Amino acid sequence: MSDDTVKALEAEKKELMESLLYAKAELANLRRVMENEVRRSESAAVERIMRKLLPFYEDFERVVRGLSAESVNPTVYEAVIMLFKELENLLQSEGLEKMDVMGKEFNPFDHEAVEFIESSDVSVETVVEVVSPGYKLHNRILKPPKVKVAKPYKPP
Repeated sequence: MSDDTVKALEAEKKELMESLLYAKAELANLRRVMENEVRRSESAAVERIMRKLLPFYEDFERVVRGLSAESVNPTVYEAVIMLFKELENLLQSEGLEKMDVMGKEFNPFDHEAVEFIESSDVSVETVVEVVSPGYKLHNRILKPPKVKVAKPYKPP
């Protein structure tokens, strides 16, 4: 084999190796993009389902708060409580959490104010009552809490 042939084959080998490395990098990038897309799709699906389940969960919670062992059959009462706790655990396991905003500084981006009252007890706008709870899903607000806000009293 001549030197020119060997050099040509080595150049071709080098070119093929570079193409192979490029193809491997492209495949790794494509795999990473696809994994990210799958995670985004799963997250969107969970969020969509949570938005649909949240009104049911809140209604169920109101029913449970209104029940007592004396008002219904004790076995039924315990079964309803057990089902509610299972639902609550399921939602929490998927990342749903109730927002704790009572006594905290009002944030118009995170809270929905339904009423403002003046108070000499606060130095900044502060949540003084939660009218309707808010929920987060993986640190994203799914439903903002509806709150009453005390703002600092300003004498006339």
